[in-house]
Amino acid sequence: MSNVGIGGRLAALERQIANLQRSSRLGHSSIEDAAIEVYDERGSLRAVIGQQADGTSGVVAVNGPPPPQPSRPHVSSVLGGVAVSWDGTFLEEVAAPMDFARVEIHIGATDGFIIGESTLRATIESPRGGTLIIAAAAPMYFRLMARTTSGTVSAPSPQAGPVGPAAVVAQEVLDGIINETALAEEAVGRMHLQVGAVGHTQLGIGTGNLLPDPSFEGPYTDQNLTGKTGWSLTTGNNSARAVQAGPKGPPSSTGRALMITELPVSPGDRFFLAFDYRVSADWAGDSVQLFTEWQDAQGAVLSYGILAVTPAPGGPWARAKHQVQAPDGAVEAAVWIKNYEATAGTADFDNAEVRTVIGAGMVLADSIGTPELAAGSVVASKVAAKTLTAREVKALSLTGAEIATGTLVARHVAAGALTAVHLAIGVDGNLIADPSFEGPVTTGRLGTDWTVVAPGRDSPKALRVDCTSATPVDKTITLGTFPAMPGQRVWLSADYQLSTDWVGARANVYVRWEDAAGAVLAYSRITSGSAEAGSGWKTMSGAPETAAPAQTVLGRIRLAAIDVKAGSVLFDNSTCRIVIGSQPSGTRAEISPAGLVLFDEGGDERVSLVTGRANFLTLSGTNGGAVATIDERGNAGFNDVSVAGGLTVGGIRLDSRLAESPRGLVAISRQYSAVTGSANEMGFVELAFQADPSRMYRIVVDCYVTASSETGEVHVTLRDGGASTPTVSSPVIQNRVFPINGLTWRSVRVELIRSGASLGAAGLHRILSTFHAQWAPGGTTVTLFGKGDQPAHMYVEDVGPVIPDTGVYNTGGGVATPPKQQYEKTYTASWSGSYSNRSAYNSYYGSQCIQGYYSSNNGVQAALIGFPSSLGSDLAGASIQKVELYLYYAHWYYNAGGKAVIKAHGHGARPGTFSCDGDSLTIDWGKNVGKWIDITSIFNSTSWRGVALDPNNTSLDYYGRAEGVGEGHPPQLKVTYVK
Repeated sequence: MSNVGIGGRLAALERQIANLQRSSRLGHSSIEDAAIEVYDERGSLRAVIGQQADGTSGVVAVNGPPPPQPSRPHVSSVLGGVAVSWDGTFLEEVAAPMDFARVEIHIGATDGFIIGESTLRATIESPRGGTLIIAAAAPMYFRLMARTTSGTVSAPSPQAGPVGPAAVVAQEVLDGIINETALAEEAVGRMHLQVGAVGHTQLGIGTGNLLPDPSFEGPYTDQNLTGKTGWSLTTGNNSARAVQAGPKGPPSSTGRALMITELPVSPGDRFFLAFDYRVSADWAGDSVQLFTEWQDAQGAVLSYGILAVTPAPGGPWARAKHQVQAPDGAVEAAVWIKNYEATAGTADFDNAEVRTVIGAGMVLADSIGTPELAAGSVVASKVAAKTLTAREVKALSLTGAEIATGTLVARHVAAGALTAVHLAIGVDGNLIADPSFEGPVTTGRLGTDWTVVAPGRDSPKALRVDCTSATPVDKTITLGTFPAMPGQRVWLSADYQLSTDWVGARANVYVRWEDAAGAVLAYSRITSGSAEAGSGWKTMSGAPETAAPAQTVLGRIRLAAIDVKAGSVLFDNSTCRIVIGSQPSGTRAEISPAGLVLFDEGGDERVSLVTGRANFLTLSGTNGGAVATIDERGNAGFNDVSVAGGLTVGGIRLDSRLAESPRGLVAISRQYSAVTGSANEMGFVELAFQADPSRMYRIVVDCYVTASSETGEVHVTLRDGGASTPTVSSPVIQNRVFPINGLTWRSVRVELIRSGASLGAAGLHRILSTFHAQWAPGGTTVTLFGKGDQPAHMYVEDVGPVIPDTGVYNTGGGVATPPKQQYEKTYTASWSGSYSNRSAYNSYYGSQCIQGYYSSNNGVQAALIGFPSSLGSDLAGASIQKVELYLYYAHWYYNAGGKAVIKAHGHGARPGTFSCDGDSLTIDWGKNVGKWIDITSIFNSTSWRGVALDPNNTSLDYYGRAEGVGEGHPPQLKVTYVK
């Protein structure tokens, strides 16, 4: 590689690095049921963002650096204790760290006391400092320690003290001086407390991880390990340090155990325990443990809450978690880690957690369930008035089954308190309650001329309106209301049936848009047809173009019979749904049961995939301009198209259309040298090719000849050896004779046109060109040759598909039988129709071609398609070569398509009952696909006049609809015949 190439590659790499440095590292990322771990430059874990080990989510800092050392506290005597103040500063004027959590106040009775969990008395939560009164009965010493959000503590502050309480004077008793230790047992009872005086804000619940040094990074752990045999420090799990326990000591021991804190508890308290663990490859033992030792008021051990796991020796760091509960009589818990019953190897512990299940006024998700509640413990008398509201009730968890009969009546509901805004109508998005009119909700809606009748459309009941009136009137009923906003659109649907004597304009389902005062602003309507009396059940549905106008606050859903005078209308299965994403203008996606519409910045539709209206698709490039389109007529425009399957043009696969053309040369040989022979036949050139019986081939040898005499002739022959080596004895397929002209050159050309089938077996054919002299003087030699600028050629050329030989002899005397011709004619269908139960013609579908079984209404259906009478006259006396059929299937039951079963029939006009030939052809067909297929195998008689679609099968794979006469893609028949 040149130096220039290396320089260019280095420059490219520098540009890529610069681009990476400028790009967003998480520009298109999300955290799914997991967490992001943040590490510093040394690989230590610093924070966990996302789902935490206890099931909660948030940002938790871990393994932070020790905070700076707080300044000396200011202490002064007060009644019953000592006022301890911190001015918010740190030694050496260091600023408060960004992960500051609190400053702990520790006290001790001796100078230089050792700080521990038992010396902690209070905390100052603000980095700006503060003052707290610490109860004390004698002079005490005071020191401060800062703690970060990750639990890391600072070095202790300089000591202050000793300072004790001031003398007590009754007028000077301060709030907080009298605590539980100064009160006789049962001195304060319920009668001494004002109602509401003690709430959750007066109860200290807990503040997250209760361990003083959960990742074993600080001086607390250093002091705790002092003098502990078998315990040491090691590298942590993505942190600087962890603690390591060796195997158990004396035989009577159960393992190495280390107490890491003590906690005050109450019976029934629940705690979440978790820790990281790892053991050495030679570890042998029972388990590694994090456990609580429950103690009573006298310090006696009651029981243990144990989180234990048996690790795989030599495995990576892993994490265990569990919940434990304090037993009756427990007042204190000692928290331990233990390498239990280990006889060899070491065990490492890191990132331990002890959290109250009820912490900081919050209950961990799913921590209180029915197992924690005694039967009958939660009853109405235990619930304070108005404390259990809709916010505390899980959606859909309170149903009729949970409400005793008669317990919720009208007097419990304030007037006007329940409106559509407060009622969830259904889980499927339908805004209409009781949409098929089956229950008491509908009974309450009924007014004059409106009744409930049976049956409905595929339902027990329907809604009926009596349309009898002396003059044309509108008859309406309100099905419900819903809160609305300007720009919203709705999708509406309703089944309806007009009686045979009905007289009116139309039936409607609509939404009336209203403002805050109830004034009508606009309507969004879906309307029935006007001439459908007595035609059975029908459906009107769609998303009206009219959207809620400005000032809209309410939508009122109604059914209506418009300008009616007689008869009746049945309604059933009504629906009103909000079109998702609808808004007045701008870029948006509107989704309704009818489909999807996408709008660009100007509010113009770019994609419409909606049932019942024109569909189209416009794809945009990076600059916003259109790069591909499919319009509502199915016309498409693309830049480049890659097709893995077949490409069909005009219903004909492109490969089939290309097969109709010559394919050109399939084999060729050029010769520049000479071959000399005599009267004995001599080979010249061999050429091989693969023969297709359906194709025709031109085989040519073209060269020059000279001879040693002036008289006689030269024979040039083509012989076919088939798949074997050809010789001068192989079958002759063509021969030409040329006169000898002595040494004078002359060109010779032997040509043959034959079908692949006439050559014999399909496949390999090895063709040999040969020559010899005849009728020439003895000793005459003959030479076939080509030369540099005029080479000899032998080639095989594909000249197209096989066509019949239609020529006849004609002596030229003026009297001869006309030669036959091959014709190819295309006929468009002249009639079509469908037949119910493969029997009677079904006029409901008109000229559509329905095949297969959908329901018992029409049973197994079939269709007949006929072609003009000219088909019969054209085929009279003809020999059919090929028959092709074009069909366009607009529908199949399955989106993947279905199976067309095609047969032939001889009907010259559409019959009243169905019949056809028994021979069939089954073709897999896609939805909205039109194509030509070869049906020669079943349309092999000149008496056939059309085709039948007749699966005679109840499988839904065969249920489909092909377009018939008068539709956009009518059936066509293409016949190739000789006559």
